[in-house]
Amino acid sequence: MIRNWGLSSVLLIIVSGCATSDIPDKTAKVEPQRPVLIVKPVEYKKEVTQISAPTSSSKVIYGKASFYANMFQGRKTANGQIFDQGKLTAAHRTLPFGTRVKVTNTSNHKSVIVTINDRGPFIRGRMIDLSSSAFKAIGNPRTGVLNVTMEILK
Repeated sequence: MIRNWGLSSVLLIIVSGCATSDIPDKTAKVEPQRPVLIVKPVEYKKEVTQISAPTSSSKVIYGKASFYANMFQGRKTANGQIFDQGKLTAAHRTLPFGTRVKVTNTSNHKSVIVTINDRGPFIRGRMIDLSSSAFKAIGNPRTGVLNVTMEILK
């Protein structure tokens, strides 16, 4: 009897291993893809007036400034220049390339003049991305983001 019971259980195990399930696999199969950033071209209107120094009529814009990560060092910027962390450059979403901007830290009133040569930042709430050397001139890089004012010089 024990022999038949043992033989029955072995046969039952073998037969159950050959059975297939009729339940469909409900796990989603997604291929990982890199996110795609679509940036629409911006049209610029040339203005005849050129301002070489801030005046009382200069527009002052308040916002937040961040700085480029080191991974962008040596890569091309939106205007075709090679990015250099040591230069006083910045990225802005809409200002024309070559525009000089005075960026002032509102907490310590230190300021730096940078030239726009790239597009960005593409993070909500940030107004300008500074090169590392420009950011160091007005604040501590450990903070990551500064409250600043921005004056367009030229």
